[in-house]
Amino acid sequence: MSLSCLSSLSSCSRRCIFTSVPEVATDPFNWVKRRNEPSAEGKEERRLKLVAGEPTMTRRWMGLVGLWLATWAVAQPPASAPFSLRCVFLAEDMTPLAQQPASAEIILAPPLQGARMGMQGVTNAAGEFFVLLPEATRPYWVLVGVPGAVFFVDASQPQRLPSSLKCWLGEKPSAICTATGDAHKVALFLRLQGTTWWLRLPPFKDNQLLLFRLPRGQHQLVVASAALPTYWDALQPLQTDTLEVTGETPLRLSFTIPPTGRVTGLVTTGQGQPIVNASVLLERDGVSVATAFTDAQGRFELEGIPEGTYRLMASAPDYESVLLPLQVRPEKEAHLRVSLSPQPLGLLRGRVISKDGSLPQNGRLLIERLLSPTLRQPSGVWVVQPDGRFEGKLREGTYRLTVQVGGRRILKEVRVVAHQVTDVGDLLLPPPAIVEGIVKGQFPLGDLRLRIVALSGNDDPLQPQWVNILGEVPIRSDGHFQVEVPAEPVALLLQLPSSRPLVQRVHARAGQRVWVQFILPRFGGIEGQVVRADTGRPVAGAIVTLLDETGSPIAQTMTSPLGTYRFEPIAPGRYSLRCQGRGLAMSVRHEVWVGDGMKVPVDFVLTTGGSVVGSVRASKTPLNRLYVMVDADNNLVSTVTPDGRFRIDFIPPGRHIVMLFRLGEQVAAKEVVVKSGEETEVVFDLP
Repeated sequence: MSLSCLSSLSSCSRRCIFTSVPEVATDPFNWVKRRNEPSAEGKEERRLKLVAGEPTMTRRWMGLVGLWLATWAVAQPPASAPFSLRCVFLAEDMTPLAQQPASAEIILAPPLQGARMGMQGVTNAAGEFFVLLPEATRPYWVLVGVPGAVFFVDASQPQRLPSSLKCWLGEKPSAICTATGDAHKVALFLRLQGTTWWLRLPPFKDNQLLLFRLPRGQHQLVVASAALPTYWDALQPLQTDTLEVTGETPLRLSFTIPPTGRVTGLVTTGQGQPIVNASVLLERDGVSVATAFTDAQGRFELEGIPEGTYRLMASAPDYESVLLPLQVRPEKEAHLRVSLSPQPLGLLRGRVISKDGSLPQNGRLLIERLLSPTLRQPSGVWVVQPDGRFEGKLREGTYRLTVQVGGRRILKEVRVVAHQVTDVGDLLLPPPAIVEGIVKGQFPLGDLRLRIVALSGNDDPLQPQWVNILGEVPIRSDGHFQVEVPAEPVALLLQLPSSRPLVQRVHARAGQRVWVQFILPRFGGIEGQVVRADTGRPVAGAIVTLLDETGSPIAQTMTSPLGTYRFEPIAPGRYSLRCQGRGLAMSVRHEVWVGDGMKVPVDFVLTTGGSVVGSVRASKTPLNRLYVMVDADNNLVSTVTPDGRFRIDFIPPGRHIVMLFRLGEQVAAKEVVVKSGEETEVVFDLP
């Protein structure tokens, strides 16, 4: 049986916002203006270009939109390795919230201030979203959520934080925010007591947003335009409110969406061709209030814009920026067509050869534009031709070139000038070092892979920059491996199932051979047999599911003709098992502990199951967000349909409590007797 592995961090498309100066949150425009010192000539146009002319730079210092993970902030080296928090989002009926937009806002826990990071992505098929805390030893507060729900995580003591966090929409929320009007036009921003940051919450779903596990205290909420990815005190909110959490009953807040305007438009070239991913920024009184990016047809849209006079700046890589005045009126649409002129480009060319004069094969050139001493923007990947040459056009600026050919690479910084040819000449590839090694352990070694990451400066191998991932090689069945690496510090990461990778750091000289050894942890296993209670015969074809400590499935297998099953290898930890045979009641075993090298026996005796079917009747109470559970067991749960019906199958015979919940609070309960092969009807009458 092949154990299904947890999805890695890279399985989620993710973007990040890094901000490290609290002053930016209070007045980002003036902060940038002071740093860049625009000249008197063309001062007004230059002032806006500082805000919008460099899209990636804008995204950094204003926090308007997240930088894709490909754009890296090269900051001070972390004091410790990052900590990955696995958040599992589950609906009321415990089904995973798969393929849902997810986001996280991370700040230092009070009384510390001065750092904020945001992440965005999509939950995978198991409802998982991974939040990366930059340092495992620093205290953080985290808000993580999906549309319609957000959870507060107190990570002020990371060493006590579980690696997996269950985010179940069936628990009792701290607050329920309801919007009247068109909720997709606005966004909610929350400032927790004792902090300085306004944190953007996930969007409303069905005009409702649930806030879970908020800390006690008096927090602030503002409603602003959805086109505003971040909020600061200089902006004018659409609505404000105070959220005082006492930890008792959920707070209910209502927001009425005021009339707002809409800005749409099209960004094209002078020949009418659409420009994709152009940046559109709306500015009012020297402050940027909204931003958007054009789609594949060059179109953009800004919703929820308050009435007033604005200036719109459109810009795109390789094009000159354009500034236009704009008037926005309530319930009206302002449409603009913007034409951008090409920006002058320079030509970059050169040749890659080995030091012995031979031409490299299958080489590539990774190009990054240096926006500042600490920020680099990916600008493309060029293929090195068979004759070793490369050539292409780039906008004016300073670039870092990384040539990679197998395990060899070379770095070079160049300046490209518009309308000129920059010839870097011959780039000489040094000979590589050779790393040989062996992996020792009981795991099937042929299933493992080794990743090679170059350590640029103090780069973290668990979160490498895109240009530093040199490749992966498989481990042979006998555990041996051999790989070429550049003559610089590198990290070798051995990927393991359901566990953090093992890391070895190597710094070898050119032509040197280095020996490395990995010792695998002692994996355990779970095995057992499934039989029928009435005949004692084995149950073939039963589905056995392995669940982690959050209740999320991580592996599944089917019993053999003898009713046996096995999960192996399994990393040490606490698990649950769920067994379901055809026509038989479900059986669950909790708190199954697997230690180092342990083989844990877990058998199941299945009975013929029964069903509970029923309805919820109400004259005034709405039937939304209702769900039913049997004996408060998350494995026996069903949501209530809009017409008030529900059904739960495969319930073991006997006496049970059927409970009706809304938003984590029990609203009704009835005791029933379930018989094998029969349906038991339950009716709940609500006011």
